[in-house]
Amino acid sequence: MSAVKRIKVKNRLAAVVRMPGGKTVSEAVLAAEEQLEVIKDGVVAALDTMLTEMTAAAARLKAAPGPDTIEPLYDLANDVIGVAGVVGLGSVGDAAYSLCELLDIFVETKSWNWAAVEVHLNGLKLLRAMSDKMTDEQREQVLDGLRAVVRRMAPPGEGAAAQA
Repeated sequence: MSAVKRIKVKNRLAAVVRMPGGKTVSEAVLAAEEQLEVIKDGVVAALDTMLTEMTAAAARLKAAPGPDTIEPLYDLANDVIGVAGVVGLGSVGDAAYSLCELLDIFVETKSWNWAAVEVHLNGLKLLRAMSDKMTDEQREQVLDGLRAVVRRMAPPGEGAAAQA
């Protein structure tokens, strides 16, 4: 039998973290928040551009529903999910997520319902335009309505699971 040799590898990151000096976690968070404030206007402008592009992509989808026209709208909604929360518009991101779920259902079931997409687009526009004037409860009511549309479009059996 051979003997087991244990080799201890130094974890460089752990050593760096233990070194004195540098920023505390609270200082790092504060610095990050300050940097986000610096770029906030640009991020909001990019978000608004994405929402405008979503409207154009949705018009193409309405004219010719199918996987090739669903994908660009899905990709834009997915981008909105990632950007909205950074600038304090989490409800816009949640609405975009709901739209992605709806589009997933359309691809899965090979069915199509323009009214359901239009409701989501209008919900996104409402939340973007009025989010700062709405209460948390009002924003949640809009999101609940969008989720209800998704449940209604889900194949039988999946809508009940989505409610749980």
